[in-house]
Amino acid sequence: MAQEYFDFTNDLIFRWVMEREENCLAILRAILTELKITAVKRRENEHPVNYLAFDDERGVRFDAIIEDDQERFYDVEMQVANQPGLGKRVRYYQAQIDQETLKKGEDYDDLRESYVIFFCAFDPCGQDRRLYQFHYYEDTDRQLRLPTNSHVILINALGTKGQITPALAAVLDVMNRRRDNQNPLAVSLVKEIDGYNRDKKRRRALMNLKMRLKDERRLGLSEGRAKGRDEMALGLIHALQAQGMPQKQIVEALALARKISLAEAQRYYEQVAQADSGGEH
Repeated sequence: MAQEYFDFTNDLIFRWVMEREENCLAILRAILTELKITAVKRRENEHPVNYLAFDDERGVRFDAIIEDDQERFYDVEMQVANQPGLGKRVRYYQAQIDQETLKKGEDYDDLRESYVIFFCAFDPCGQDRRLYQFHYYEDTDRQLRLPTNSHVILINALGTKGQITPALAAVLDVMNRRRDNQNPLAVSLVKEIDGYNRDKKRRRALMNLKMRLKDERRLGLSEGRAKGRDEMALGLIHALQAQGMPQKQIVEALALARKISLAEAQRYYEQVAQADSGGEH
């Protein structure tokens, strides 16, 4: 039996690819040619994730911001499942960029230009366009735009309409497992992803993550009770606390892992805090 192939849409594969600055630069330039980006660097948070450690693979969270040579900031994410609340997720990531990049003593006037970019394995807006870009506009006068210096770009891997660069088309072909695109970026990404699939240590990490997700889904279906869901949520919080993850990132990881709202995830976190301090929950 042939081994399962983990492609660019896999969370770990995508993160490993994006951890390499040359990949970040090539992909951003493919999307935003007009910015003339010449260099990028990754700004890690205080608690980087070791994706090769079994206990860390389950955590899906905001982990790094990309900064270019003009001090613009980017968060690039892969979205596979077409779940409700995409707009709110974009809003949350935008807030995270601002919070992580505003230096001590600075105020909102010092906010840098930022981009939240989602690669979607589905059409997020239902118009068959390859790329959607959003800004703040006045409702009755579309010529009036609020200069927030923030941008949202949703890239549709299934789209057929609209002009995109050959390099971005190459990235979308990689997402769709089309291996015949000879664009240098496509060739490079396919070679790198193939290498991750052959690497024994990384493949073990990929399989561990797959099994953990499968076990969690099976357990959730078999329990079918609020108590069981609560225990799993509280257990995840304790596990992430043990890894030293800050509160705000624990709440986000729980919300994404359990597919609940941030408010509900915050409630679970407060239950743990109250119990740990000797209170009842």
